[in-house]
Amino acid sequence: MRCWKNAEVAARVLLAVLAFSGIWLGGGLGFGSGFGDAQAASNAEITDAHAEVREGTVYLDVRMAVTLDQEMIDAMRNAIPIHLTLSARIEEPRDWLYPRTVVSDDRRYRLEYHALSKTWLLTDDLEHEARSFSTLYGALRSLERIRAWPVANAQRLHGAPRLVGRVRLTLDIDKLPLPLRFPALFDSRWALNSPWYLWAVPRVTGDAS
Repeated sequence: MRCWKNAEVAARVLLAVLAFSGIWLGGGLGFGSGFGDAQAASNAEITDAHAEVREGTVYLDVRMAVTLDQEMIDAMRNAIPIHLTLSARIEEPRDWLYPRTVVSDDRRYRLEYHALSKTWLLTDDLEHEARSFSTLYGALRSLERIRAWPVANAQRLHGAPRLVGRVRLTLDIDKLPLPLRFPALFDSRWALNSPWYLWAVPRVTGDAS
């Protein structure tokens, strides 16, 4: 009896997923008409990252190139915000083992359209502020240039023989409305997960302060 109930639950979950996919494929959400349009895709890429130590803190500057497909833009115009996470890692490579994570820090952003004021809002959780832009272009240009991000206390890096830094930008799919989460996993129009970009970690010797 328990196996039969488990099979029934699994069947219901599968039907729910297929239903969400059917809504997407049929254009029922009003955003698009299907999966994987090869000629229309969002994209995120880290183009440069540079770190330096000042007053005992490792600061990271990041430059990105972010392109949003019309599918994502229409979603935001329909009151669906986009949540993005910029992740930085400092790791110590080890022979025959996975690298050891020395520092891990995330910086989260919320990009949305305010219909009443007809402005685009970019909220930075680290700075606890929302900046307003008259155009989406202006909001994206601001997002693409991250300056003086305090990613680590320099003392945590003291004495490490070799360290490697990585940074990437990802779309937080879990914060999308439920009917959009499954399509966003496979549709290139929602592909805002950049590859990891390697950056040089400054050496910390002596008094890092």
